[in-house]
Amino acid sequence: MAYFIALGILSLVGIVGTAWLVRTDGYGRIPTDPSRVPPRERDDAAPAASVAQPAKPTTTTATISLAQTGSRLA
Repeated sequence: MAYFIALGILSLVGIVGTAWLVRTDGYGRIPTDPSRVPPRERDDAAPAASVAQPAKPTTTTATISLAQTGSRLA
């Protein structure tokens, strides 16, 4: 009977501990150390986003002959 009571207490501690860790996980804000941040000018609020250019279509085609591949077709 004492084993069941100990198992119940350990289970309750595990459930409560897991719920507490899941609830607080990732919510602690850690401020950035200003001495580790590179200096920026005040006029430069944020870097400008670059716009992706469309890919240029290729006009050349590669032709592979039987002699180049070195294989035989039976």
